[in-house]
Amino acid sequence: MRERRRPFHVFFVPVEAIENVRTSVGRRVRPWVPAVFFFGGFAWDALTLGRAIKPSDLFILLAYLTGAAAILVALGRGVQFRGSQYLNAVLQFFFGGIFSALLILYFLSSSSLAGYVVVLILGAILVANEFLESRYSELTLSWTLFTLSAVMFFNFALAHLFHSISTFWFYLGTLVALLLVLVLRQLSRGERMSIKPSIAVAAVMLLLHFFNGIPPVPLVKKQMLVAHDVRKSNGGYTAQVEAPRWPLWQSSSTVFHRREGERVYCFTSVFVPRGIATTIRHRWELYDEGRGNWVTTSLIPFRIEGGRDTGYRGYTYKANVVSGEWRVTAESESGAAIGTARFRVVPGEPRLTALKL
Repeated sequence: MRERRRPFHVFFVPVEAIENVRTSVGRRVRPWVPAVFFFGGFAWDALTLGRAIKPSDLFILLAYLTGAAAILVALGRGVQFRGSQYLNAVLQFFFGGIFSALLILYFLSSSSLAGYVVVLILGAILVANEFLESRYSELTLSWTLFTLSAVMFFNFALAHLFHSISTFWFYLGTLVALLLVLVLRQLSRGERMSIKPSIAVAAVMLLLHFFNGIPPVPLVKKQMLVAHDVRKSNGGYTAQVEAPRWPLWQSSSTVFHRREGERVYCFTSVFVPRGIATTIRHRWELYDEGRGNWVTTSLIPFRIEGGRDTGYRGYTYKANVVSGEWRVTAESESGAAIGTARFRVVPGEPRLTALKL
């Protein structure tokens, strides 16, 4: 008996139905696109940026900056092409990458309240970036954010390029960033864009730098501690610090038991990019309880050169230290704080332990 074949049916789906499905899926997916691009930019930076600032990090930032500039010019000129509706999302990815990188790098260089305020502002911009995709078509806002990121980028780039952390390069970098925005604005035919917010951002950055409100990038504090003795040992250093001491925190006790005639040492390790030579100063300060302020008792400089991933290590010491509240601030030549060690000196016999640095 012959097997009876089942009939073959052909179904035709109306084009309108397919379009409705695509529209429905697009409507559900589209709200998640900005978040995906935002967290994509941050995740990429978390994987590619380390604790040390490397030339490759600057190339990543330059790529973000170049991509953002290209998109802003395209938006200003009203360029239309297949996929151009996603330009704002891609711009959000670039801004997310730029500000997440700056947040990481500026946080590593921060040690003062003003420096952490700058980092908090970057963090706020980073979070707000997730909700700004629809606002990027307002070119004034977009170019203002671009100006901020360009100023901060050139702060890093010029220091690496010219092997110097002189304040001159920050002022020049700010000027270059502002001129770049003016040139790109002309290319984008951005009649809708106001240049005043960009000028205001540049002015605020200059004021913050003048009053040491900007972290001393690209310097990064690796380690800072107070010890009873520091000596060179087998290519490194060995410090005598008070016990008990928690290795996790890499810092000595906040109470320094000083014996008669004993010196107080301050050890500092600072990362400096390869090719950069600069001077670090230890500012020794004693708290004057009568006046309620800190009084500088010594300002001791020492020379450092970049290139070591673990940081350049150096120390200073002070004799005839009186009892009281002390702090030692490691600062750049311009006076920007790199790190601070606070301790209280009391007379007594310390329990010491050796620490290899």
